[in-house]
Amino acid sequence: MSEHKIIKSTRNGPSSLESLKSDLKKLGVSPGMVLLVHSSLSSIGWIIGGPVAVIQALEGVLGPDGTLVMPTHSGDLSDPKDWNNPPVPEKWKETIRQNMPAFEPDLTPTRGMGRVPETFRKKNGVLRSYHPHDSFAAFGKEADFISRDHNLDFGLGEKSPLARIYDLDGWVLLLGVGFDNNTSLHLAEFRSDFPAKKVVEQAAALSLRMESDPGFR
Repeated sequence: MSEHKIIKSTRNGPSSLESLKSDLKKLGVSPGMVLLVHSSLSSIGWIIGGPVAVIQALEGVLGPDGTLVMPTHSGDLSDPKDWNNPPVPEKWKETIRQNMPAFEPDLTPTRGMGRVPETFRKKNGVLRSYHPHDSFAAFGKEADFISRDHNLDFGLGEKSPLARIYDLDGWVLLLGVGFDNNTSLHLAEFRSDFPAKKVVEQAAALSLRMESDPGFR
């Protein structure tokens, strides 16, 4: 949605840092929570300060004992044979495979996650888990526990930030999005058993530096 349309659709004036804090408290966000946030900035309305204000409001309500987590997935660092949205010409695919940059936690941008997670991952002190497709960024008291030792196998499964959030009795906040954006459901899929369940293999380029890092598993 264009900024012009967002302004026109914001009927009660712009949101501010303080009004966002008030709204978050009304939604049940409280100090000390471990909170996984999925968001759509345009669905919230026009905000003074944009994604920065949203992040500061969340951190302000969670306080020093809280932990803020957001998905920072980068699905475009994958084998182009599986690309459907959009697909690329068949003759491009091998060139893409041979030239795909390796995942770099401090550099690789998100894809399809929105402006809030993309801004959040760049914040000083934020830790990003080492998974080329399904990384998460975390800031706060439990950030290290949540972000470290993110296994390549089953990136949304038992050895993922989602499972660590579950271990900590964490919460999920959906800001302007529905449950189809709720990544915690993938942990439920991993732990459940049903006839149609299947394993899908994916590929990604990894750097030698990443593989030698003690935080990478």
